[in-house]
Amino acid sequence: MSWLLKLPESLRVAAYYAGEEAAWPAEEAINVLECATELGLAVCGVEVWLPTVPGPTIPTPYVYSWEGEDQEAEEGWSDFLQRVNGAAAEYIRQFAWDPKDKSHEGVEPYFNLDVVCENSK
Repeated sequence: MSWLLKLPESLRVAAYYAGEEAAWPAEEAINVLECATELGLAVCGVEVWLPTVPGPTIPTPYVYSWEGEDQEAEEGWSDFLQRVNGAAAEYIRQFAWDPKDKSHEGVEPYFNLDVVCENSK
């Protein structure tokens, strides 16, 4: 079962979907991160999307993404997911368009989360 199905309905409805993937505005993305932590899921990457039809637009020419650090050898899963999910939340909270990126100024970013569970690491 997809991890998305484990989210509360309000967060599933708030998502922008592209195939099997989803992205959320900042506030909802933070809520998804909190749910992922409660579910024992780690967010190892965040990519910024623009919700367009027929699929997402990746804002270019700038690269707006974040990649979490790997789990350390002696780090337990719980500590790892707290650390990596906290860092992902911080990226989303502090997100800003590059000052030179005038084409996306004022556009609401959506955040696609790359989620892994303990068994898949």
